Order: sequence, then structure tokens, then C-alpha cells
Amino acid sequence: MQPNPPQHGLPQYGLPQYGLRPKPRANTAAAVTAGILGVLTACMLVWFVLYNVIYASAPEGGWSGQVMQNVVFGVIAAVVLMVAAAFTFARRIPGAWTLFGFCVFYVMAVLVATPLLWGTPLSTHLKWIFGFQKSNGVAIALVIIFGILTAITAAIAGSVKSRG
Repeated sequence: MQPNPPQHGLPQYGLPQYGLRPKPRANTAAAVTAGILGVLTACMLVWFVLYNVIYASAPEGGWSGQVMQNVVFGVIAAVVLMVAAAFTFARRIPGAWTLFGFCVFYVMAVLVATPLLWGTPLSTHLKWIFGFQKSNGVAIALVIIFGILTAITAAIAGSVKSRG
């Protein structure tokens, strides 16, 4: 028994391939690296949140406005970074650019907006971040460092496209 001959103009198996090219995807190496760095940045944010929860639950302390802000926005930031890192790891170009945008936003929020909102002198704030003196300072410094590295790598992943 002979198989049916192919139809004229259509491939025998699968969908027709009339000029359809696969969608461009983010560069594999850069996307995987950006995804891993994004997860590390989110882990550093969780470290910062856990420090604030433990600090706030101390008998002499309490849930002040600043601690509550650190906990709520730290959790939100960690979840958003994990989602963007997952899409970047899956080599989605919009995911890579979203990860880039969030990382730049978080770095600018920690370095510029926080001292302005709380009225802290910039030199004191930078000394606290990059002094690596307390656990929360180390966590935020690593958020800044990993955030910058993640933003650079995500931008590379989003701009260097590959097919297939």
C-alpha cells in the first residue's frame, strides 16, 4: 500500500509554512543569566523583609510606619521580580524589558526616592547601604548590586534577539 502523495502547494504534515518565521526570542545566555540574577535580587529583597519582620517583632520594637512600608513593598517587589525573572528565563523579550524596567525602578527608588521621602541626608543613606554594617544594610546593598547587574543583563537579553 502506498502513502497518499502530497497535495500541491501544501506540506504533507503539519501546518502550512507560507512565509511564517518563528517569533524572535531573547538571547539564551543573556536571558538565563538575567533570570537567575532576577531571582537572586528577589531573594535579597526577601532577606530584607525577613530582617524587618524579626526586627519589628522584637519586644521593645513595634511595627512602625517605616518597617510596615519595608515589609509590604519588599514583598510586592520580590513577587514582581520573580514573575518578570520567570518570563525572562523563558526567553520572552517583553519579560526581559519588564525585568529591566523594574530593576532600574527599584535601584532608583532605594538610592534616590527613599532618602527624599524619609528626609534622610543622602550621605547618611549611602553610608548605611554601602557600609555593610547590619544585616538589612547588607541585604539592600546586594539588592542594589544585583539589581544593576540584572538590569544590564536583561537589557542585553531583550535587545539581542534569536530565532527558534
